[in-house]
Order: sequence, then C-alpha cells, then structure tokens
Amino acid sequence: MKSLLLRDGIPWFGQHTGYEQLSRYLANGHPATVVTPRPGQWARYLGSASARLRGRMGRGAADLSELEFSLKRGLQRPDISHILYLEHHLELLKFWSKAPGDLVGTIHLPASVWKPEQIALLARLSSALVLYQSDLPIFEKHVGRGRVKFIHHGADTEFFKPDPAKMQTPPRILYSGVYLRNEPMLVRVVKQLSEKNPELRFDLLVPQHHRKSPALAPLLNHPAVTWHAGLNDEELRALYQRSYLMLLPMNDSGANTAVVEALASGLPIVTTDVGGIGDYGGGTIFPTMATDDDEAMITLVEQYLSKPAWRAEISGKCRQFAETVLAWPLVAQKHIQTYRELTA
Repeated sequence: MKSLLLRDGIPWFGQHTGYEQLSRYLANGHPATVVTPRPGQWARYLGSASARLRGRMGRGAADLSELEFSLKRGLQRPDISHILYLEHHLELLKFWSKAPGDLVGTIHLPASVWKPEQIALLARLSSALVLYQSDLPIFEKHVGRGRVKFIHHGADTEFFKPDPAKMQTPPRILYSGVYLRNEPMLVRVVKQLSEKNPELRFDLLVPQHHRKSPALAPLLNHPAVTWHAGLNDEELRALYQRSYLMLLPMNDSGANTAVVEALASGLPIVTTDVGGIGDYGGGTIFPTMATDDDEAMITLVEQYLSKPAWRAEISGKCRQFAETVLAWPLVAQKHIQTYRELTA
C-alpha cells in the first residue's frame, strides 16, 4: 500500500516529539511519500501567491505544501493520502463537496474548540482518524458513520524512558504546556502544596512569552518554581527523568504530547479526568480527579510523596502502557491496518 503524507513540523517539537514522528516509522517497510513545508523565503512567497490565486489569504510555505500534496496525489495515485494535522489544512477540503475515502485526516483538537465554519469543512471529509475516543461520535456525525477510527498517539519509547538514578531530591514536580491547561488550578495547587511541603520544587515548562499571562503571573517569582523553555531533546528527556511527578491540570484534552512522553518516561501523572485522558491510562493506570477539585489533586500528590513504593508501582505501569500500547512501531502498524479498513 502506497501512502502520501502531508506533514507539518511543530516549531517547538524536537526530533522525538509529536505526531509527525509517524512518517519516520511508516517508512520502515511501507512505501510513503512525505510532503512538508519547504524552508526559505521563496517557499513562503510562492505559497502565498498560490493561495491568493485561489481567492484566499496566504499562509506561506503551508500553502505551497498543500499545492505539492495535491499535485502528487494526482500524479502518483497513492492508495492513501493522509493529512497528519487536519486542523492546519481544512482549506484543502474545499475542492470537494465530499472528499474520496482514500483521503484521510487526523483530528487532534477536542470538539469543544471547533468553530462552526471548521465543522462545515470537516463535513466534506469522508475518512478520519481521532487520537482519543470521547468525541468520536461527534466527529462521526459529520464525517460519516463508521468512517472515523480511533488510534493512539505514539511515543518514542526508545528515547523517552525512565532513569531512576537521575531522579532528584528534594522531589521535583513537572508541569508542561499551555494549550487547554487549567492554569488557575495549577497556581492554586502549587501555592498550597509549597506551603504545606516547603521542600517541594516545581519545574514549569512554559514559553517565555506566556509566563506573564494573568493566570500564571502569580507564580512568576515564586521561590519554589523554576521556569524552562527552548529545551533540546536531551534536556527535555532529563527533565522528565529527574521529576517525581507530572502535575497537569487540564480543562479539556485530545491526545496530549506531555502525557504520552511522561508515560514513556515512567513519570506518574496527576491530572484531571477530561477529554482523552482516559484513553492514555487516566483512571486505570494512574488516578485522576475532576477539574477544579484542588483538594483531590493536593491529596493525591501527597499520597505519592508519602508512599514511594506506590509511586514506583504506578511508574512501572506507566512505562509498561507506553511500551505495549504507545510505542511508535506498534502505532504505525495500527495506522497501516486502519488505512486498509478505510479504503476497503
């Protein structure tokens, strides 16, 4: 089965992070042509010009990659054409009233953030993948019954892995990301935990421009908090490995990159039961709580702190889940199987 992939590179992801890793693992024994946005000023000019010719605002190299994807789809006649980040390329669906079944798009964002005009374009798609299950019926309503398939987001379990020798004392708790996070809950929980447990240290992996946001500003100069940004792959892995817990209050979630990497690293996750968290071990591999239930989150953190053997048990379950469910070679094979189902 020949496949054509339209892949984006997320600027802050390294070589071992993100759904775009799929293209690397599909290439092992599966013919795949990959189209990515080309670098350089000319690519931006040509892409924007092609978009204006089609009557819409230009997005630079992303538009050029869409044009290249469309041309190769016509010339190469692949068995499957897969848009890895559908939300970035919904405009491609304007070519059809209903796209053919061999054009597949992966949905990343929860239904709660989709706008009506985006849903209208989604309804032109005939085949989709979702990375979590709770919103599958909603997307299926627009794409078609039986035409939306669930597949886990993969993790690079060869790169992200536990190293107990690197865990630091006093215990360090890691928080990561911006999108869909419950930042007011984070601030409240960090303040209360640091008051009750002065030895705790918190590592917050947040872009510099976002740290002064109204929600996070109360932690900007907190003595127990260390801020991080712009880490390379090895620095990011070390941050997971030295941490005792991941603290990740969420308002909603599809598949979460921080979650899959924490699981691969054997790092127990303290998070809220929203969106796709349950598909990645929430409630079965590790305990969760309701959003804005500060007391439950604080209690759970303190249980982990007071029961290191239990923490080690959960750590082992997290790693085992990553190895047996999320490892990219397994997830890539699941994609190939699903491609066949969608084109049968």
